[in-house]
Amino acid sequence: MSKLIKKKWDVAFVKGGIDALFADTPFQVDIVKNPFNGHWFADPFILDVTERTVILLAEEFHYADPNAYGRIAKLTIDKATMTIQQYSIILDTGTHLSFPNILRQDGKIFIYPENCHEGKLNLYEYNPDTDAVTPVQSICNDAVWDASITDLFGHRMLLGSYQDDYHLDVYHWDETARNFVRSHSILSAKADNRLAGAPFAYQGAPYCPTQDCSTTYGGGVCLKPMVEQGGKLDLRPGKVLTPPDGKKFEGMHTLNQYKNMVVVDLKSWSNPLLYSLYKAYQAIAKK
Repeated sequence: MSKLIKKKWDVAFVKGGIDALFADTPFQVDIVKNPFNGHWFADPFILDVTERTVILLAEEFHYADPNAYGRIAKLTIDKATMTIQQYSIILDTGTHLSFPNILRQDGKIFIYPENCHEGKLNLYEYNPDTDAVTPVQSICNDAVWDASITDLFGHRMLLGSYQDDYHLDVYHWDETARNFVRSHSILSAKADNRLAGAPFAYQGAPYCPTQDCSTTYGGGVCLKPMVEQGGKLDLRPGKVLTPPDGKKFEGMHTLNQYKNMVVVDLKSWSNPLLYSLYKAYQAIAKK
């Protein structure tokens, strides 16, 4: 059955930007058309926004290839048609890569994609003019999933999930070791603390987007308020966002914002009708 039904992801932009996420009414999206059959793109981060295009970094996966693994791609999206004009692979390490988070510092752009198969988190300098990606250093010696560096509280922290769990681990920078070192974990009884994107501030308050995996992996995104007491970070329950079209999309597990735009990814299946029949069969079989 797995040969006939394959999970795939669509990239979409939230209409109305970040304000729409906190509104009382459900948000709507513009779904990006993907002309590259057999390939999907997930974990989108906004690299730049121009008058005519949006440039993303994302995980690329060739789901039609049984030997495929995640690679980091640069996507150029036409604003007028909401279509991927082109994409190019900018980083391929030979092992699975995803979640290409972006760090802008001192006029330079760095990325630090998830690469747990290597057992650590690596920082790369990225040149958007040439698409050259140059290794800089390892910044965390733990196999951290979906990591994000934040200084929303005035000091630099790394947030991520250690060893593929759904709790959130907090790391502080050790200047002597030149590495992020684990400080504490924020536990979750609902499997909803794994990062869904980079933390951000909205109307002066810090928020952490996390994955709601309480019923299924990547089922939705939580916008959890962040608090710090006594130098220790914690999360509070927040608003849960689910896909705008529940009949077509089963989940959503990444949300990022930059330059007044919000990008998400939406989970669906390569053969929706067959998947619906398969789910119905499973439900009957359980009775």
